[in-house]
Amino acid sequence: MNWGHKITLAILLFVAFIGYMVVRAFQENIDLVSDDYYAREISFEDKMRQQANFNVLEDPPTVLNTGEEIIITFPGTSHVDGIIHFYHPSRELFDKYYELSIAEDRSFVVNRNDLVAGLYRVNMTWRSDDKEYFQQESLFIQ
Repeated sequence: MNWGHKITLAILLFVAFIGYMVVRAFQENIDLVSDDYYAREISFEDKMRQQANFNVLEDPPTVLNTGEEIIITFPGTSHVDGIIHFYHPSRELFDKYYELSIAEDRSFVVNRNDLVAGLYRVNMTWRSDDKEYFQQESLFIQ
């Protein structure tokens, strides 16, 4: 085999490798944090106001993982309406949304079997006593 054949073989192997990498890249699943990223960025100031309202709470809500269920307790508040988003950073498929409406018992229970094991960011946005609040906590489920 002369040097011309070796160069041709090297180029063909390189082209095959690049083709393989392009095919693999198109097969990779890429989840965005949010599909409506720009719309959320516009409302960022509202989120900061909600976070500031949360920071001055004397008795903030707590998130407790008992192993079989996740209990979110809103102490010392009247009627609460909002949304709880269990955000799974690795796959959008595992995200869960829950409507929040609490009056008397002041707690919200999520069944552990509804969630896949892994790291979650619990994003809670709620309204109570004509104020809006935002809270974010990390939660690891085994």
